[in-house]
Amino acid sequence: MKIIIGLIACFASTFSFGQVALAMPEYNVVYRGYDNKFEIGAGADTRFIVLESTQAEVFRGDSCFYVRPTGPEKTITLTMKNLKENKVLKTYEYRVLNLPVPSVYIGNALEGTTVVTLDQELVRVGYEETTVIQSAGFEVISYEVNSVSIEKPLGVINGTRITQEVMDALTKAKAANKGKQITFNLVVQAKGKDGLIRKRTAAFIY
Repeated sequence: MKIIIGLIACFASTFSFGQVALAMPEYNVVYRGYDNKFEIGAGADTRFIVLESTQAEVFRGDSCFYVRPTGPEKTITLTMKNLKENKVLKTYEYRVLNLPVPSVYIGNALEGTTVVTLDQELVRVGYEETTVIQSAGFEVISYEVNSVSIEKPLGVINGTRITQEVMDALTKAKAANKGKQITFNLVVQAKGKDGLIRKRTAAFIY
């Protein structure tokens, strides 16, 4: 079984033992419920190099390993072994953190910014392109739109697509404000690959 959720930026170089280098995730941190990528440097036959941990699931990829902490531990230990020589090369310890709070988007509009169009747009939850964690596979379960400018409250909407009802309500509210921009909140529930359901409230301008 091999699951690739995303990539974590790695330091350019780290330790080298027996002509094998292991590139470590930044800040000596791995994320719980996330496939943290550990790269194996060239320079030796790495077929016999393995990473093991009793506190995390370890998957082998192409010239890399993916380590997914699943328990409540605040630190994990990884052991690099050379199976051909039956030798432990190095032991590493990492802090384990929950995934950071993700951002909310409507289409390409990041929370706190102006939504240009609502037509055919999708609500999504994820991380900005500049972050270390590129994607963590958040699934939007439902969302709700709230605003003091909306005449009648809108209910919870399942799925990700901005519905016609939402578009009509926001368009009407903007018209009632003499065409001036209005603000609204998007309350989103999204499930991550770590199994946690996160509730985020994000403000947008329309």
